Amino acid sequence: MDSVINPGAPVRTPAVLCLLLLLRATGFSQISPGDLSSAHAQLEGMGNCTLCHSLGKNIANENCLSCHSELRSRMGARTGFHGSLAGHQCVECHKEHHGRDFSLVRFDPKAFNHSSIGFKLEGKHTQQKCDKCHNRINIKAKDVLRNQAMLDAGTYQGLSADCLSCHLDAHRGQLSTQCLGCHTPDGWKPASRYDHKMAKFQLTGKHAKVECAKCHARSLDDGKTTKFVGLSFSACAGCHNDPHRGKFQKPCESCHATTGWRDGAAKNFDHANTRFPLRGRHASLRCEQCHSPSRTEMPGGFHINRFQQCSDCHADQHRGQFASRADHGACEPCHTEAGWREGTMKGFDHAKTKFPLRGRHVQLQCAQCHNPSRSRSAQLIDIRRFELCTECHADPHAGQFAGRPDGGKCESCHGEDGFVPPVFSFGDHERTRFSLKGAHGAVPCAKCHAVGSINGKTTRIFSLKGAVTCDRCHDDPHRGQFKAMMSNGCETCHAPKAWNDVTFAHERTRFPLVGKHQKVSCAKCHKLLEPGLQESVWKYAGLPSRCIDCHTDKKKREL
Repeated sequence: MDSVINPGAPVRTPAVLCLLLLLRATGFSQISPGDLSSAHAQLEGMGNCTLCHSLGKNIANENCLSCHSELRSRMGARTGFHGSLAGHQCVECHKEHHGRDFSLVRFDPKAFNHSSIGFKLEGKHTQQKCDKCHNRINIKAKDVLRNQAMLDAGTYQGLSADCLSCHLDAHRGQLSTQCLGCHTPDGWKPASRYDHKMAKFQLTGKHAKVECAKCHARSLDDGKTTKFVGLSFSACAGCHNDPHRGKFQKPCESCHATTGWRDGAAKNFDHANTRFPLRGRHASLRCEQCHSPSRTEMPGGFHINRFQQCSDCHADQHRGQFASRADHGACEPCHTEAGWREGTMKGFDHAKTKFPLRGRHVQLQCAQCHNPSRSRSAQLIDIRRFELCTECHADPHAGQFAGRPDGGKCESCHGEDGFVPPVFSFGDHERTRFSLKGAHGAVPCAKCHAVGSINGKTTRIFSLKGAVTCDRCHDDPHRGQFKAMMSNGCETCHAPKAWNDVTFAHERTRFPLVGKHQKVSCAKCHKLLEPGLQESVWKYAGLPSRCIDCHTDKKKREL
């Protein structure tokens, strides 16, 4: 009570003094409505009543806020829960003098309208427990942090509505702290509120389809945080490798567009503006057929230094066969860009070569003579040896005429109009050992020159060895009856004109025909050698020469 007595006041009457002593003796509780709560226990005593109570008035908010200064600023700014209670008195919610164990705060989180404090619970926030956010770690207000009693009691005050007051900054200060500009309470991903138009680099064409991580890699110091600022995007080379290796000084945009690598100026690129205008077949080529890594040391190969000669791009199909020419084998004299077989090659005049084409040779395809099988080179054009037919054609006669004075040249018998018929004539046959006379001139060659084998090769036999006699081709119809009689063979009696053209002289036999014998038919004396045979073979040799051998008395009368 000393704390409520004024030492400077005059001495009271004994009655007053007795009253004061009585009050002290009976206890303060007889005047106080009840004990204060443990939170206000330090305010017990008559001398402290006016700290909360104003004489003759209700408890004013000003008295409460004189101690609870952390709420004064919030209520003045009308922020937070207490700021939303303008016009209400503290004592409406917080009752006192109900004892030490009485709770001044009676709060039901389930019934609490979180929107009333200016922070509506949405999305995933609705799934969190209160203490996930309302805990000492997340309190940022300094006035609350200084109030240890509030911290120990577990206050709901001191939080901020800023996302970063509870969440770690996943961008590590690269972007704005206003997370809701890109993200929503429904989830961190996707950042549905973000529009790349908000950035300095606008996404156009195919860039709009690229995954974020393709450009924004995890590249900060920790190797985990995605990098969003500090990227180089003033030039395409900031993200793309230069496939031309610096050969073009103009920026990429001068030829290419974001809609595609082959769009923009590259889509309608005019090769006529280069040092190598595309003509003929070159105009239909795909770019990479000339501009490829294999064409140069540079990837992409657009800057080709060597294109003055065809051989800079094309392999020499002739393997240097024309290198000795005055133009060192340049392609242009024979070929054009219209095609390999166009230009001079299309109307190539073989008559100007050492081997003019005649007869059947005119109908041949070039590759039939000029082909890999004719030489070790890829395609033999310059054929050095063409004097002999056998340079291209196999000898069908298996060397039968190699012994002739001309060495067996094909031209002696054949012409370029065709292998058959040969140009070998009857007159040419006179130069052989067997001259064609009489009926022999009408006999087909194959009748005498049959197919046989020479050194294992099947061919028609022309070179006959040994004597050329009739019996080499003809069977002897006389069964050898005249073999010993006639040294000249068949020609003794028969002529080549016909078999029946007989020049036989009977007087040269052992029985000359005289008298009536001259009129007798041959068959009267020369009978069949072997009657009954299909072939009629007449008996000429070994006939009797005496009269009695043919004539009897009866025969004499007949004669």
